[in-house]
Amino acid sequence: MTEKVYYFDSHIEECEAVVLSCEKTKNGYDVVLDRTIIFPEGGGQLSDTGYIDDVRVLYAREDGDIIVHECESEIEKGKKVRVRFDKGRRLDMTQQHSGEHILSGTANRLFQATNVGFHMAEDYSTIDLDIFLDEDKIKQLEIEANRAVYKNIPVDIRIVDEAEYETIELRKKTKGLKGEIRVVRYEGVDSCTCCGTHCMSTGEVGTIKITSSIKYKGGTRIWFLCGERAIRHYIETQKIVDTIARRFSVKHEDVVSAVVRQGDELNDCKAQLKRKSTELINYRTAELLSSCEAINGKKCIVSVEKDMGMADLKQLAEKICSSEKSVAVIFSVSGDSVFYQLMRSEGVKLSMRELCNVVNVTLSGKGGGRDEYAQGSSKNIAGIEDSALQILNYLRNVIKNA
Repeated sequence: MTEKVYYFDSHIEECEAVVLSCEKTKNGYDVVLDRTIIFPEGGGQLSDTGYIDDVRVLYAREDGDIIVHECESEIEKGKKVRVRFDKGRRLDMTQQHSGEHILSGTANRLFQATNVGFHMAEDYSTIDLDIFLDEDKIKQLEIEANRAVYKNIPVDIRIVDEAEYETIELRKKTKGLKGEIRVVRYEGVDSCTCCGTHCMSTGEVGTIKITSSIKYKGGTRIWFLCGERAIRHYIETQKIVDTIARRFSVKHEDVVSAVVRQGDELNDCKAQLKRKSTELINYRTAELLSSCEAINGKKCIVSVEKDMGMADLKQLAEKICSSEKSVAVIFSVSGDSVFYQLMRSEGVKLSMRELCNVVNVTLSGKGGGRDEYAQGSSKNIAGIEDSALQILNYLRNVIKNA
């Protein structure tokens, strides 16, 4: 059995212990001590890291009534050692865990919401509540939780037996607990059974920031940050706002309206561009069809366009093939690449997949598709006009001899 020194005081930084066992594993050594201040992962909280003497502890886990320390090096069985945790990580984990209690207790007091899930990651934490909280309620929750932080309410951690446990009123009361039961209270804020490490007072949490919330399984999932994590979030958010404000030459309070205004202007530009693209495609369709003579009742269109995107290429090919019975091979030179779209009208018995293979060979390109439609691209833009002429002659011969 491993004595959990952190159970009563999360701020004890070191303790002496005796090594009960040390076993070689695939990634290091599993070390068991008679007592430890290193918290193992559990109850939604991540594991501490730290040292046993000078040996690095990478992770700790519970295995029944013992705590296994996953270490980098071997430690002699029976050796008397000093155990210490990484202070920065312990403070971070403790702030997130205590912040979760404050948020859960406050949500229960304000809205009668029940915490049905808690998860802590290396860079965020989440709480799942059983009812939906809208934006206004989330804002109220954040404000009230931070007011609890400002009050600097001390933590009360007690170990009770089963009989006393039954008489205690708690926000969260787990059924079926036996033996010694650990109860954690922040008076007027939260009370529940808990195995994790806790700040000595709510003030040590520093700041609580709810970063996001969504409707989840009929309730609410909340993402939050506490302590230094919250401060870093404020700093990064401020940098983003500063950058946008400078970009638009506006005050911070006008950033949102500036972004919305530019979004509206961009949507107008996209609509105008779409109309002009459609007009251009209609014009090019008429131009290409009028300059081409039919062979066996079909028109062979091979054209090289400039800086036309794949979507516009496809639209042009579709317009040509829907206007008259045709086969269209449309190229577009853009930068150092050439893109191509191949399409046939309904009723034309010619495979675009096979024709695309011919274009691939001619241009050393890559592409493919179906019998009705194919596409590809190439970096071989030199002599594209001559290549297009070769493909046109090949296509005319195929149609003529079909």
